[in-house]
Amino acid sequence: MNYTKKTKELPVSNNAIGEKIDVKKASCREWDLQEHYKYIKQAAPSGGFPYSWSWGFNSPVIVVKNKALRFTVQGHFHKGHVYIVLDFMDTFTIYYTSNQGNIKKISKDIYIDQLIEVLDNEIERIPKYVR
Repeated sequence: MNYTKKTKELPVSNNAIGEKIDVKKASCREWDLQEHYKYIKQAAPSGGFPYSWSWGFNSPVIVVKNKALRFTVQGHFHKGHVYIVLDFMDTFTIYYTSNQGNIKKISKDIYIDQLIEVLDNEIERIPKYVR
């Protein structure tokens, strides 16, 4: 007799929009958060984080052993979690999720000097905020 085993395959997550984020799969490598914090701080106007005030930035947490940074925002465009991971090519991928972890948007191939501007554009900035 020839028996074939029928198995139900689970869908493979690519961390796509609409899926729940798999942080372990999203994270590529560890990064020195203190070192990158210094660069991010220097990239922001006036050497600080004035943008994050308007985002309602809170609850920053390091997840997956220094491979991802997660924080919560309550901005004009995005309310929920933001995950930042460092890719192998020294660029960042940013996942914008609901508080339950469902991916709403993804920004890929972001260089460190673009990080603050990309985050601000996706979280809060509206045309009325022109200086």
